[in-house]
Amino acid sequence: MRKSILSSLLACLVFVLGSVGMAHVAEAKPAIGTVGPASRDEAVIKSYFDLMQYRGLKRYRFNANLTADTDPYRVGMVQMMQRQARSHGIVLRPLLIFPFAFGDRTDYGKYPKGDANALYRQGYDRTYAFANAFKYEITDYELGNELNVLVKNSSGQSLWGKGWTAAEFNTPLMNDWAMVLKGASDAIDKINADNGLKLRRTLNTTSTHFGFLDFMASKGVRYEVISYHYYERLGTNPHNYWGTFNLFQKLATYKRPVQFNEVNCGEIYDPLYQNTWSGTLVENCNKSLNNTLNYLTNQTYVTIEDIDIYELLDRPEKGGFEAKFGMHYDMRAWKMGMLTAAYYAGGILSETERGYVSRRGFPAIQK
Repeated sequence: MRKSILSSLLACLVFVLGSVGMAHVAEAKPAIGTVGPASRDEAVIKSYFDLMQYRGLKRYRFNANLTADTDPYRVGMVQMMQRQARSHGIVLRPLLIFPFAFGDRTDYGKYPKGDANALYRQGYDRTYAFANAFKYEITDYELGNELNVLVKNSSGQSLWGKGWTAAEFNTPLMNDWAMVLKGASDAIDKINADNGLKLRRTLNTTSTHFGFLDFMASKGVRYEVISYHYYERLGTNPHNYWGTFNLFQKLATYKRPVQFNEVNCGEIYDPLYQNTWSGTLVENCNKSLNNTLNYLTNQTYVTIEDIDIYELLDRPEKGGFEAKFGMHYDMRAWKMGMLTAAYYAGGILSETERGYVSRRGFPAIQK
């Protein structure tokens, strides 16, 4: 009898402890961050990070171009950015951009054959040199950006609504990219082994292209973190994504943490999007961004570490819709998206600014 009671008590204790553990994971909220340019101008970087610190944004994703023409200043620039990030309580998330992204198979003639080994060597050597320089300060390195969308169907379109299987990505171009990314992946392994570290590799996909992750893994590309990009219009529910699946459940099957490191509303892609303070599309965009942040911060299926809103400032030099994604028009003029981000991030909002958020009914899901 006593043994039976003791067993029952132990079982209850295990259940309670397990439930507490699960609740802890479920209740942990992602850090809110943003995406922006790198810069050699420390005053510019400081102004970005001052703004982010004020609004509670704690992650900064930026392009780290590992190309020959960036060699003279790349490491020094990121050292400066890291110094500023540390003083502002911000974590840097470098996105590694390789020479092959610009069509360079030889790494500026260093590997003149341009074959599979040349691609592997540029991925390995470039990643090793960069990550080794920051191995004690920057922990995560993203291996390329939206490479999955390079695979096209017979009509020349990306595999929207498809791309579920590794076989769909078994193309000559993706096999070339696999060599670059395997080199990068192996370089991180080498740094970790030599220094007793646990630097992480992040692999990106979008849409329904989960086959990209599986294809790269089948080619020996190792990764610890998934990054995912999410740009959707008002009314999209990620729990019923593409009308067929739960995005969070699908991501959870990979048993890795996720960084939603590009997030914004899909309305910005509309040719009629006004990019002004008011207008139907603008308000739908504001509601959509709120809904996205609500869904991502409250789901309980997968560990989402970061939500990075693309991007910090408008980039008029890009032209078209790419010019309009900023949470600010410029450093002096914010958009509603910045107030929404600050609300979720726990940043500073004036009473007036908080009123803009509450009058729209945020953070509840909007229709």
